[in-house]
Amino acid sequence: MKAGSQTVADFLNAHRFEVYAGHVQAVGGGAVQGMGAQGDAGTGGGALSSQNKMVQNKSALNKNKNKNKNKNKNKNKNKASYDGAKAAAGLIPALELRRLHQLPSADAFTVAQKFAWECLDITLPPGPDYTRLETAVLLAMQKRDTERMRRLPDIEAQAALSVDEFLRPMGIEAIGGYEATEGLFLNILTACEYVGLIYKARIDRDRPSVVEPRLRPLLPVPAHESYPSNHAFQCHSIAFAFNTILPEHPATDELARVAQSVAENREWAGLHFPSDTEAGKELARRFAPYLRDAFGAAFLAAQSEWH
Repeated sequence: MKAGSQTVADFLNAHRFEVYAGHVQAVGGGAVQGMGAQGDAGTGGGALSSQNKMVQNKSALNKNKNKNKNKNKNKNKNKASYDGAKAAAGLIPALELRRLHQLPSADAFTVAQKFAWECLDITLPPGPDYTRLETAVLLAMQKRDTERMRRLPDIEAQAALSVDEFLRPMGIEAIGGYEATEGLFLNILTACEYVGLIYKARIDRDRPSVVEPRLRPLLPVPAHESYPSNHAFQCHSIAFAFNTILPEHPATDELARVAQSVAENREWAGLHFPSDTEAGKELARRFAPYLRDAFGAAFLAAQSEWH
C-alpha cells in the first residue's frame, strides 16, 4: 500500500464519523479534523462501534435517497441534459458579443466611429421639472407600505435576474427538451446587461435616492447609473425575442406582462424612475434586430424546440 493510501486509511480508522447531507461530523459531536461543515479544519470527537456507525450512515443515506426520489417524480424531466445545458448556457456568449462588434461595412469611409447598436436613438432622460414630478410619484409609492411589502419577496428574488421568471409561465421550468430556449434567455440577459451598461455610462443619470434623499430603497442601490433600467431592457428583450421565435404562442403576452412587472418592481423598490423603465423597454425594442442578428443560430435552435 502506498504512503498516501496508508495515510487515508489511518485517518478513517482513527476518526469514526457520520455523513450528513451538508457536513461530516465526528461521532460524539465534534467536527472531524480537516473535514468541518464547510471543509475547514476541526477537531476529532469520540468513537462508537463500527456497527452503530454503519447503521447511522445507512439511515442517513436512505433518507437522502428518498428525498431525491420525491424530487424526481416528474417523468418529463431530463435532469442530466437540463443541468448540463444550464451550466453551458451560463457562460458569457462570447461569439455573439463578437458579432455585435463586427463592422457593418468593409468600406472604412462609411463605417461610423461607433457601432450602430451603441448609437440607437432612444429618448433622453427628462429635465429637472419632470424629474421632480417623478420623485414625488416615488415618494407616494413609498408611503403605500402594504403594497410595498406585498411586492418585497418578488423584489428581492428579482434583484439578480433569473430565467425562471420566464420559464415558469411558459410551463417549461426544469423540464428537459427546452435547453436551447433556456440557453437563449440566459445569454440575452448577459448580452443586454453589457449593452445596457454602455448606455447607462453614456447618459449618466443619478439614481432616484441621490436626487431625493427621503427615498428609502428596499435594496442596496447599484453603483452604476439609473437610465435606462437594465432590468426593463433585459426582460423586455426576452419577451421580444420569444415573440420573434413563436408569435402565435399564448405565452408571448404573459412574458410581456412578466417583463413589465419586474421592471415596475424596481420602481417600487426605489431604484428607478418610471422614465428609466420606459427607456429600458424602448431600448429593447430598438436593439431587438441587432440581438436577432447576433444570436441567429440560437434563435433557430430555440424555435426548433417548439415545432
